[in-house]
Amino acid sequence: MTEDDGKEHRSLYTPDDAWDRYYRGYSLSVNADGEVWWQAYNGTDRLRLDPVPVSCVENLLEIKPQGGRIRVTESGTVITQSEIDGADDAYEALFVGDIDFDGRLVPPDDPSESVSLSPPGLEPGELWSSVYDGSKYSFSGDQFWWHNAETKLRHSFVEPLPDHIVTELRKLRPQGGSFRITPSGDVLTQVPTERSPADVREQFRALPNVVKRVLQLRKNRGDVDMIPVYVGSLSGEQRPITVEEPTRLTQPLTDEEQESLEGWASAVDSYENKELSIDDHRIDEGGDS
Repeated sequence: MTEDDGKEHRSLYTPDDAWDRYYRGYSLSVNADGEVWWQAYNGTDRLRLDPVPVSCVENLLEIKPQGGRIRVTESGTVITQSEIDGADDAYEALFVGDIDFDGRLVPPDDPSESVSLSPPGLEPGELWSSVYDGSKYSFSGDQFWWHNAETKLRHSFVEPLPDHIVTELRKLRPQGGSFRITPSGDVLTQVPTERSPADVREQFRALPNVVKRVLQLRKNRGDVDMIPVYVGSLSGEQRPITVEEPTRLTQPLTDEEQESLEGWASAVDSYENKELSIDDHRIDEGGDS
């Protein structure tokens, strides 16, 4: 069973419908006046989205008249969370609409310093010349998943990412780690400063001033010692990412799993016939290797 039963067809939902799929995406905020912006931290400058997705904003303000935060998935679906009436600190995810994610992020005090949402002409491994945001996923070796922050469970990908993306991620992050996928399909990750490109100084000088300032904020606040880089892009046909429901310890085995496990068990000789103790099959409590 998968949590996303097939692709996220835009015709499946209407505004204010319950969003029954997993919650993720590029983070933007909307106010009651219909302004849309991206913000690195509370108390820092806002970068306004241009053009404004008017239809989606109207949908959101019908749902939440004061506005609020929205997420844009890697396929351009806009979702939000709304408080459940009569429940304390309880929220439900709602569908807002769909957008074609293009345009720029514009500093209100100097529009000439705007940055593209999806900078063209980048090669894999080069510094990302826009803000680092998007649907967050993780990988290690051959395993790729979405992490549910509430349940702490991993939801594995149903289908593998394209080979060129997997190869580049492994090259940039040999030990694995997190990565982002923007609503434009750009795949991004962060690399430690010691693994930055050889010409990092030259690339850094070419970054937009806004991006340099955002990186400086991250550095000064001590959040990360990592540099965002471009990995590659996914086509529209390769999005959205479909994830599975996690397997729980209380979940009954399927017939196939039962048969496989019984076959394994029957092939194992008894302890009396081997120079092993039962401790050889205990879980190591010393931590991950």
